[in-house]
Amino acid sequence: MKGTGLRSRSETWTGVVFLLPGVGIIFVCVAIPILLAFALSFTHCSRFLTIQWAGLYNYARLITDPLALKSLINTLIYVVTFVPLNLALALAIALLLNRRFPGMRVIRSVYFVPVVLSMVVTVSIFRFLYDFNYGPLNAVLGAVGFEPVPWLDHQSYAMWAIVAMALWKSSAFFSIILLAALQDVPQSLHEAAKVDGAGPVMRFLHVTIPSLAPVMTAVIALSSIGAFRVFVPMFVLTKGGPAFSTRTMALHAYSTGFDQGALGQSSAVSFALLAIIVTATLILNKARRAGR
Repeated sequence: MKGTGLRSRSETWTGVVFLLPGVGIIFVCVAIPILLAFALSFTHCSRFLTIQWAGLYNYARLITDPLALKSLINTLIYVVTFVPLNLALALAIALLLNRRFPGMRVIRSVYFVPVVLSMVVTVSIFRFLYDFNYGPLNAVLGAVGFEPVPWLDHQSYAMWAIVAMALWKSSAFFSIILLAALQDVPQSLHEAAKVDGAGPVMRFLHVTIPSLAPVMTAVIALSSIGAFRVFVPMFVLTKGGPAFSTRTMALHAYSTGFDQGALGQSSAVSFALLAIIVTATLILNKARRAGR
């Protein structure tokens, strides 16, 4: 027994020694910057690090600043639009991929390509597709007699164009997750429903959907977190325009900090966004537990 206890303590200390480098890196590269940014959110801090105490001024300004409110509204519009469409599209694709015929593995592999591409490459591809003068989309519209559409230069189209790009990029990843969950649904449940006279629609509503509910909740949570944090598409494609119609909170925090040099205000925007994400995650977790 004594030897067992010594071996157990030795294994514990060995584990601690191996964990220390990783924990140290996380502490230096993540924890300390977060704490410093939180402290800066209560100050007037410029890019030259001239710091003055501001109290809650930066947070109060978020409520009165029209551009901050505009960025919040744009973020909410993007989330409310993107998340349901992403779930519906991923589920539809997962159902299509849940077939068995020669070549299906190749199709699944090809469909996963958007996930492998970096966001910058994806944005570059869609910037070409959306180009007003030379883009393939407007070329097709012109060929069938329609006027070219300013996809990224008009307030009515810019956000929808970015949502379409984000759906192409992310739906493949979530469809693979849902496909794995679909393949875990017991076939006996479908057979029992068939015996009871349930058709394909009723089996989908009363067998497939309830079986996928936990995974669908996870997809909604991950999609929501990513949607609240969206930055690269707006930054590269539109710079938040036209007329700030695609300026999200993440882009507003970046522009406030690096373009205007107001690091304190930028930190306040970032932590306000963090609070929104945490609140949304807690609500989704509560809904998931209630659903169970």
